[in-house]
Amino acid sequence: MKTLVAILAALIACALAEQKCQPNSHGVRVYNGKKCASTTRYNDGHRGSCGCGPSNSDTPFDWNMSKHVTAPNQMYYDNGGNSQWCGKNCGKCVKLTPTGGFVPGNGKAPKHRTPVVFMVTNSCPINENRVWCGQSGKPGTNKVNDHGYEAHFDLQNNKGQVLNGLGWDNAEVTWEEVSCPHDYASLWNQCECHGHH
Repeated sequence: MKTLVAILAALIACALAEQKCQPNSHGVRVYNGKKCASTTRYNDGHRGSCGCGPSNSDTPFDWNMSKHVTAPNQMYYDNGGNSQWCGKNCGKCVKLTPTGGFVPGNGKAPKHRTPVVFMVTNSCPINENRVWCGQSGKPGTNKVNDHGYEAHFDLQNNKGQVLNGLGWDNAEVTWEEVSCPHDYASLWNQCECHGHH
């Protein structure tokens, strides 16, 4: 019996070690005082819910497939609102910094922990992605996803820029809003949702 208890304790400790971000007094995961987020990858051939493609088709601009762009959870994408198109945070940039952790059973420790700036060009809707993007922030609803993160960033990986280029396999990250690099700011001017806010 003692051996079984020891094994279970070791497994729990191992799982906790994989997630470097720990819940604060509000139940939201933080790492060294910084807000944490979970990440996944997607490969979306549509222009996305920020309208980053020619207005006469559903095809994305090539840069929206190859650059570091993200589809955050609905709570971040629209500041907790319900918009599925031109969310309030379309075109904003976030700096994601791997903690070295990941959600147990859903990723691996990242090969590199260098911060990378991603621009919001799409959204991760709640209904199809409730486990990761089910945070809504409305009274009586979940402020964190099933893994305890207040924010989630689904990262475009159409050209392998995240998995192969960065070596991130659903890395746990800290995040903060930052000014967009000049090239991203000029690319954002091409999107339909530019100037909506």
